[in-house]
Amino acid sequence: METGDTQLLNKNLIEYCNKLRQERVLNNKVLFINCPQFNIENFEPEVAINRCYYAYPPTGLQCLVSALSRRNLDVRILDLNFEVLKKVNTNPNFDYNNWISILDGYLKEFNPSVVGISNFFAIDTPYFKKISDFLRKQKNLPIILAGGQNATYNAKKFLEEKRCDFVCLRESENKVRYLFDILYQENKKRNPTPGILFSFNGKIEETEGKKDIVDLKEDIIHTYRTIPIEEYCKVGSTSPFSRMAGENTIFSGILLNRGCRGNCKFCDVVDYTGKGVRSREPKDFLDEMTYLYDKRGVRYFEILDDDFTRYKNKTLEVLNGIIKKGLKISWAVNNGIIASSLDEKIMEVMRDSGCIGFHTGVESGDLKMLKEIRKPGNLNSFKNFSRIAKKFPEMFIVDNYIFGFPGEKFEQMINSFNFSREMNLDWSSYAIYQQNVNFFGDHGVRKEESIGDFVPTKDGLKGKLASSELVLTGRNVFDIDPKAIPPREQLNHIWFSFNLIRNFILNKNLRSDGRVQKFISWVEVIKKRYPTHPYMNLFLSFAYNLSENNEKARLEYEKMEENLKDPYWKEKFEQFNLHKILESFPKSKKQTREALDFLIEKNVPK
Repeated sequence: METGDTQLLNKNLIEYCNKLRQERVLNNKVLFINCPQFNIENFEPEVAINRCYYAYPPTGLQCLVSALSRRNLDVRILDLNFEVLKKVNTNPNFDYNNWISILDGYLKEFNPSVVGISNFFAIDTPYFKKISDFLRKQKNLPIILAGGQNATYNAKKFLEEKRCDFVCLRESENKVRYLFDILYQENKKRNPTPGILFSFNGKIEETEGKKDIVDLKEDIIHTYRTIPIEEYCKVGSTSPFSRMAGENTIFSGILLNRGCRGNCKFCDVVDYTGKGVRSREPKDFLDEMTYLYDKRGVRYFEILDDDFTRYKNKTLEVLNGIIKKGLKISWAVNNGIIASSLDEKIMEVMRDSGCIGFHTGVESGDLKMLKEIRKPGNLNSFKNFSRIAKKFPEMFIVDNYIFGFPGEKFEQMINSFNFSREMNLDWSSYAIYQQNVNFFGDHGVRKEESIGDFVPTKDGLKGKLASSELVLTGRNVFDIDPKAIPPREQLNHIWFSFNLIRNFILNKNLRSDGRVQKFISWVEVIKKRYPTHPYMNLFLSFAYNLSENNEKARLEYEKMEENLKDPYWKEKFEQFNLHKILESFPKSKKQTREALDFLIEKNVPK
């Protein structure tokens, strides 16, 4: 018999759970599944073998395992992203299109009665659906939970399609505690928790309760005992930074803060995690890092925060703690740090504690667009940061830009391109605005269209872009009408031209006062993601000439010639006058600088 508040709230949930217990066989085995995070249709085994697909350890699912600890449950994680990449790397005969066989074998061995599927990104969705369909065909049908960002924003659809029995919206730690209290009829002093969706008597229901706030006090160290953290670096990476740290360097993700102080119009972090930023205690962060360092051999950490410097005192306490403990690590922030939060003091401690690089979000170099997207910071604060950044050349610093916002004119995109040149950091990461039309305006979900960012070459096989006579390509993209709003196909080619000109032809580390080794280190690792792109070979050959490594310059030149057998890339070289360099390829520093000056003259708008 329910008591207290649980008598008044969520009666339908209790009745539905009672029904499920009668229909399904409930044991104490629970499985959380991390979906693959690559496009199976464009999967490239060579890229997998180069360890360039994402292989983040399943930190979010570890938090759920920790939330269900101290119960009589056997809770496990099946990281299908890791397992598929491992099979591809260790078994040349593995059919990656039959990845579901891995799940089949695991279910036969473990036989869980509850299965939770993480569907965080849109790219995971085909896998989520196939897993759901596969589970529905099992003789012992498990209770199916769904969670994650994409599942949150498609909750109604997934339930109507009978993809799952429950969807936990947004952060799920408190929700799974409450749901498992009822499913397993435990803990009579339950805390009714909102944000659990289920289909009951033909209607989508949502639980009620006090505002759900995850306090980040759970210790997840014990959950690493079932995670083969030492193996992740052998099958993939978290970012180019993790590969820069060393191909066989054991890595892990780690989190200090959840949430972001900003409220950018294009970002769903605030909607997903709530307003404000919650922080772990620095001691807990350092204890986890020390365990991974001492017991598991981790030497590179990817900071998972969306706002790592929100509480500067805590950030400094963590970084100084790394130094005091003598942890000889490297670390980076791939999600981005808010530029205005970085001063010389914190940059010094970042460098001294092992930071090898980070991203910072500018997003637009157009003043009107910055205001439109509600980006924290302004052009002057970004310029001030670029001046500070130049004092710390040991770190590889990337500024992020998105273009193709609704109604954005080409002249505004040019403003972003020119501003990225003015910032003149080590690299500018350009991405294209994405609209997602699968979001719903009910059950607590945002009513605005949600948008994100996207790199076009990651969508096409071998990084090739489709084109037609309707679009301008190469250097000619700068002839687009400044007042025009470019369509999607044109945006892809604007991206390509901006990226090639800004990051290769104009890269500051190929100049006489630059640090050519930084360029080499970065491009060597991203080249492995795009092994057939001859322009990367070309500019690496330039860089090796500048560093007087003639043998490596020759090898890159030969690889470029091999990749240029593809007519697609021959055309690209002609569009940017790169083919003219090949008529008398530079062999010395002086000739290389002359070649770069020639490319600047031919490609960079005045």
